[in-house]
Amino acid sequence: MDLKQLEYIVAIADYGNITKAAEALFITQSGVNQQLIRLEKELNVQLFNRNKRHLHPTAAGRIYIDYAREILKLKTDAYAQIQDLADNRTGDIFWGLPFEHGVDMFLHVSAAFNGRYPGITVHLEEHKVSDQHEMLSRGLLDLIFVMLKEADRQDHAYVHLCDEKLVLGIPASHPMARYAAPQGEPLRTLELSHFRNDSFCLMFAGSTQRSIIDPLFDHAGFRPRLFCESTMNRTLRKLVENGICCTIMPQSYARSNGRAAWFYLDENPAWEWVIAYQKGTYLTRAMKYLIQLARDYALQAEKYWEEHQVGNPGEL
Repeated sequence: MDLKQLEYIVAIADYGNITKAAEALFITQSGVNQQLIRLEKELNVQLFNRNKRHLHPTAAGRIYIDYAREILKLKTDAYAQIQDLADNRTGDIFWGLPFEHGVDMFLHVSAAFNGRYPGITVHLEEHKVSDQHEMLSRGLLDLIFVMLKEADRQDHAYVHLCDEKLVLGIPASHPMARYAAPQGEPLRTLELSHFRNDSFCLMFAGSTQRSIIDPLFDHAGFRPRLFCESTMNRTLRKLVENGICCTIMPQSYARSNGRAAWFYLDENPAWEWVIAYQKGTYLTRAMKYLIQLARDYALQAEKYWEEHQVGNPGEL
């Protein structure tokens, strides 16, 4: 069984298209196509159903692809163990990150990691949580750093980092802002039902954040009047600070600057920070060090929230 051939077939399955698979593999379309034709001839079975735009695995194709992934993973793990044994500090780590939290965390840990492993290149891939899980399952990522609910966990190995609360933010000019705790004191708790007549700006529909937030409005008995949706919590905070609308967002992106008032909610919404990898994967020393740095960062975040309630330890 040719390992290159396995890589080609898995790439076709991942991209569903010979052209895209060839681009990802840095070879010609004809090279990929010839390997597929040769393999199907050898097996005397069709591995993909073809149409003009997409290739879908047949039942036989799914069997072949599943075993191909396992074989390629064994190769990767074997090479990683050998590199560790030789103390070879070069290579690549493909790391999936969420759009904002991930960059903030990586900026915090990158100097220490590069100081110990200057020969290792970390390839950052920013995607939403569901896409990161899929890419991890397909072997396209080594590690993912995500925020999730317990129900979002899949058949991977998970390393707990910390839990982060989601908080209600309202403009400082809002009548309910007078109930906010003085700066430096624990946030007070409000019922969301007080804001049924207000406009909200929220994270985009389908995001993990919204899957936590939307049930809060259901429980409060109303649907929010959406002023806008965004992919960035910083944008949501700026809209609140400029008196335009209210929001619900992670405490790490809220700021106690007098321009917005922040509250906990009765339901105490929160999500978990985790790093995940495929079960059974051999973690290199470099990967373990990267995970440890992430755990240290999360611990700093928890301590920061205990003292300041909202904010980001990276901004100290």
